[in-house]
Amino acid sequence: MSKADSKHVFYRQGSWMVIATFVSGLLMFAVHIFGGWMSPEEYGLFVTLLQILNLMMIPALGLQTVFAQQTAAATEPQQRHDLAKSTQKMLLICLYVWIAISSLILLNREAILELLKIEKPTALYVTLLLGLPQLWLPMMLGILQGRQNFTWLGSAAIVNGVGRFAAVGIIVMLLGGQAAGATTGVLIGLTTTCLLAGWHGRQTWLGQSGASRGNFDAKAWLARIVPLTLGMGAGLFMLSADMIAARAILPEVDSGPYGAAGMIGRGLVAFTAPLAAVMFPKLVREAARAKSGVLGQAFLGTAILGVLAGIGCTLAAWLLPDIADRFSILAAKKKIITEIASLIPYFIWSMLPLALGNVFVAALLAQERYRAVPWLVGIAVAYGLTLAWLANTAEPPSQQTIILTLGGFNLAFLCTAATLARRYASSP
Repeated sequence: MSKADSKHVFYRQGSWMVIATFVSGLLMFAVHIFGGWMSPEEYGLFVTLLQILNLMMIPALGLQTVFAQQTAAATEPQQRHDLAKSTQKMLLICLYVWIAISSLILLNREAILELLKIEKPTALYVTLLLGLPQLWLPMMLGILQGRQNFTWLGSAAIVNGVGRFAAVGIIVMLLGGQAAGATTGVLIGLTTTCLLAGWHGRQTWLGQSGASRGNFDAKAWLARIVPLTLGMGAGLFMLSADMIAARAILPEVDSGPYGAAGMIGRGLVAFTAPLAAVMFPKLVREAARAKSGVLGQAFLGTAILGVLAGIGCTLAAWLLPDIADRFSILAAKKKIITEIASLIPYFIWSMLPLALGNVFVAALLAQERYRAVPWLVGIAVAYGLTLAWLANTAEPPSQQTIILTLGGFNLAFLCTAATLARRYASSP
């Protein structure tokens, strides 16, 4: 394939993934419209539980990346047999991990309920149920990504958004559900997506007639999964930890507006992620080349999308209070809308460095530059310790202080990832 054709294919696939992710993200964001039927305290709890769900996915993050690598590299029959056997084993291991995590949370149930200000534990139990499809889904998506089956990779994202929006809308708006009901809607959408992705990747994980001859090298998989899990997990921790800290630090009534503005900022990261997803298997296949233009294309595309989205969201935030005055249905909630709007610019520009940093992290992991992982984990640990310190200060920090702390560490994350990607670009 010529260089021009390769670039055309990259942007065509990237455009589809951006569209699919945009539609999915729009529907997932639209779910928060139903927060108007929930109390501020319950809505803040719902957003917090979503971020806990993200953190529960960290053990499986390395799996998506490994499966994308292994699927992209499995060109020989024996490699495909090994991949099928390994997938089946990892599904069982994820089941055991989920049981262990759930047991640990249940053993510390009272402390968790008190920390997150949860009055009824049903929402926590539903979140635990979400953990299993959340652990399995990355493997199914990694297979589709590695096969460069972006048609169904993008379709799975859309189904997740549609299923979540419809289920949460029915449960909250029509049936009067609160945080527990909304979380149940997320469970419905996520489970449907997991089944869809698994079905379209079944030829890989079920294997052909010779799959029984496949081998599963647990030590080799562990050597790959651990650094990938830590590398990808560092970015996800940076994305999600602030909401959990905010729920513990801020009054319950303030966690709702903070959560609503935070979802817009996190939406920016999700909106720009597809280009890195398209880049990943291409870098795996081009690992032997000294130079590749894929990273530059992905970074430039992510930067353009991120800046345009940031400007659009900032302008919309400035206009929201005036728009609320023009519609009676919004005027009654102008105070909370104004509070949300005031936080959106902080979140958007604090999350942009993380979106850009994730491009470099994906490139480092695709080319197995695992020497970068301890540096990325170090930043995440420092960020977590800083949030813990803020939670224990004599005077609780403001919402803006929490967000700016996030932005500062995200900028450090970007600079570190970019420096390491440049340093290791030509190293073996």
